[in-house]
Amino acid sequence: MKRSANAGQRAIRHYLNEEYDEFLIQAGVSFELLGKGRLAAIHPSLIVDRDFDSFLHVCAAGKHAKRPPWNIKTITATDVLTRCTQLHPGLSDFNPRLKLLADHRNSAIHLGEIIETERKEIFHTFLAATSLIVDEMGTTRQDFFGEFAELVAAHLDKTLAEVNRAVAEKLARARTTFQQRYGALDRGHLEVVAKAVEGGYPLTKYEDELIECPSCGKLGMTSGSFDVEWEVDYDEDGTAAGGYPVVTLTPSVFICNLCDLTLDDASELKAAALGKPINIEDVDPSDFYPEPDY
Repeated sequence: MKRSANAGQRAIRHYLNEEYDEFLIQAGVSFELLGKGRLAAIHPSLIVDRDFDSFLHVCAAGKHAKRPPWNIKTITATDVLTRCTQLHPGLSDFNPRLKLLADHRNSAIHLGEIIETERKEIFHTFLAATSLIVDEMGTTRQDFFGEFAELVAAHLDKTLAEVNRAVAEKLARARTTFQQRYGALDRGHLEVVAKAVEGGYPLTKYEDELIECPSCGKLGMTSGSFDVEWEVDYDEDGTAAGGYPVVTLTPSVFICNLCDLTLDDASELKAAALGKPINIEDVDPSDFYPEPDY
């Protein structure tokens, strides 16, 4: 964590000095180390890159390894991002620009390929995504960002205010659209139209759900990623008698085809009071059984 924090503070300093190449390097190092710290907190094997000797070292069986312990083969920045996003679906909002950061860290792209406006977005993404993981790990932002903690807080607060303002405008615009389209219809005709539109959403099982639109009150579609946890049933003797999956959808976008409201990421969903995880009903356990190995 300390190495990640030091690199993060160097990254901010380079950005403020308009040293963008150094910013990208240090930001990539910081996020990669922070992500590896988050994964290793669960188990060190989660940062190993398919290398048996490295697995032996992190599983306390290094005496059998041929590779020395200081040469453990770990995952790339891109893999860190993928694994951390599975742990924290909120990172999916930042994935495109975090991917740019990871690609720069992996020497897949260079500064000249990142336009100036993208650098500003990457800076915001770095601060927001890093803060998300730091908060989840129970570290204070003051400890992580040091002298830049107030700057980070001000930047994120300003961004939040901009998001809230943008969502308020979207909601107002969508209400106007709904009134212009359907204001002349009586309730019965409106319900017929609404049912037809609501039945036309292309729902993917577990990834999409119909929920009430915060603008028009009809059903729109929210989409995102889902997590599966298995609950155990016990008999009267306390013996495990079976299990069933509990599926939770973490929304990341929303669209309503009746009023044309679109919410493009988790921050906009939160501003519209739609960001809470959704417990999926009618789960089929067979969807999560492993494929038989023939």
